This record gives sequence, structure tokens and C-alpha cells, in this order.
Amino acid sequence: MTSVQDHLRPEARAALELPQPERIAFCRADRWVGYTRAEQILRQVDDLLLYPRSLRMPCLLIVGRSNNGKSSIVEQVLRRHPYIVKDDGTPGFSISWIALPATPTESNFWSEVLWSRNISHRVQERPDAKRLAAIDAMRFANTRLLIIDEMNHLANAGKEAGKLLAGIKNATSALRIPIVATGTQTAIHAMRSEPQMMTRFEPIVLDRWTLNTEYLRFLASYEQLLPLAEPSQLASRELAPLIYGMAGDVIGGTVDVLKELAVFAIESGVERIDISLLTKFKKTRLPDWEDAARRA
Repeated sequence: MTSVQDHLRPEARAALELPQPERIAFCRADRWVGYTRAEQILRQVDDLLLYPRSLRMPCLLIVGRSNNGKSSIVEQVLRRHPYIVKDDGTPGFSISWIALPATPTESNFWSEVLWSRNISHRVQERPDAKRLAAIDAMRFANTRLLIIDEMNHLANAGKEAGKLLAGIKNATSALRIPIVATGTQTAIHAMRSEPQMMTRFEPIVLDRWTLNTEYLRFLASYEQLLPLAEPSQLASRELAPLIYGMAGDVIGGTVDVLKELAVFAIESGVERIDISLLTKFKKTRLPDWEDAARRA
């Protein structure tokens, strides 16, 4: 291998010198590659953290298909704003993050909030008691933002949905903090059951990806993170349509394919992703659900 690979970022260049199992692990590790829509959302979240406390705080609902980047954006928010403790031992500010249970109730929601703050409690405790304990815990931690993942599970709450949303609204009003919720399209329909919550939330859509300039820019950026000794030119006219056709219109699918293509290139000893490798990969590595269904 040459000593300088200008097509790689420094961390990927350094990974070229690792033993093969570690290079493969590097390929499969999660990496953040900013793209226009994600950076816009991150800036909006930053604005929420600076928003002056008021009785009616603005909130965001990030909506997109499964595997289209919602969780990665939330993870990036948490990385950019880690828990801070002042010199005197008191909390600077924090972000509370929970995932809405698959069948949410007011009771198990507040349990999730308490557990997120590492607070033991009796699960059978009354919901109103847990709500007060959760509010106290978030107030003590100087919580400035509540993130609720999987808001689409609200559709499974049935008659509990109204109680749950009312409890969330009252708590955030008491704390005067904004909410960032994420979910699939189902979350939009579920939120419509509570008009007051709809007026507080601004829906932000993570659109399905198309084979456009933004997609090509993402491919070019991600290539810089794959420890392959030779450039692949993933955003080229020859490769980009093939990758898009294999990965589909969600960003998670593209990332998964790129990770495994890089691993396949390392295992094959070719040190680049080209059309020949793509053809072999498609035949040997891409999951075939139709074939699985026929054979099962």
C-alpha cells in the first residue's frame, strides 16, 4: 500500500494499517456523515436548546420511513450535547431521551423517563406519582430537552393515548422544555388525536432519497470513511445508479450496502469497489427475500 491515500479521511487512512479483522470492524462501525436535511434538523434542535423558557415551548416531530436516519440524528444530538456537570457538582444541563414503549400507557411512559435518569421505582406505582417523580428528576438534572423516539407507537395506546399526551403536555409545561419526537408516518396520524399537541409540534419530514446531487454527495463523503487503498468513485455515473438500485430509497439501506461492499472488497483483496465487485456482491451477499419466501 502507498503511504498516502488522498481519497480517505485521516482515520480511514490509519485503519488501512490494521489487521484485516480490525479493518472489517472499522468498516462496519457507525459513522456520521452530515447531509443537508440532517444538518438543518440539527440546527433546529440547537435553536430549541437556546429557546427561552416559556409556558408554550416549540416542539419538533421528525417523521420518516424506518431506516431513513431518524435514530442517527438523535444520536448526533446526544453526542453534540453531552451531559454536563459543573465544578460544584451540580448539573449544567441535560437531555432526557426515551423510546416510547411498543404498547404505551401513561404509567410505563413515566417509568421509562425515570429509568432514563437511573431512578429505581415501583413499576406498580400510580401514574400520577411517577409523573411527579419524573418531573422532579428532570428538574434536578436541569433537563432542557425531552427526546421521545418511536412516537408512532402512540397508535397502539388506544384509550390511553389521550391521557398519555395530556401528561406529556402538562409535564413539559411545568418544566418549560421543548420536545423532539421521532416516528414513522403513523406518528402523524396518532398525534392528530390531540389537537393541542398538534399545535405545539412542527412536523419535519425526512424524505425518501432519490438519485440526485445530494445522494451523490453522500456517496462521495462516505467513500472517504471506507479504508480501501484505492479510490472507488462511488458517485460516478457508472456506480451510483447500481448502488441506489441495490440499497433503495432510505439512507440506512445505502449505509448498510456500502459497509458490506467495503468488507467484500477487503476480503476479495481488490481494495476498491467497482462494477465487477458490485456484480459479485449482488449475487453472493444481498439478502433475497423472495427466494427465502419460496424456500420456507
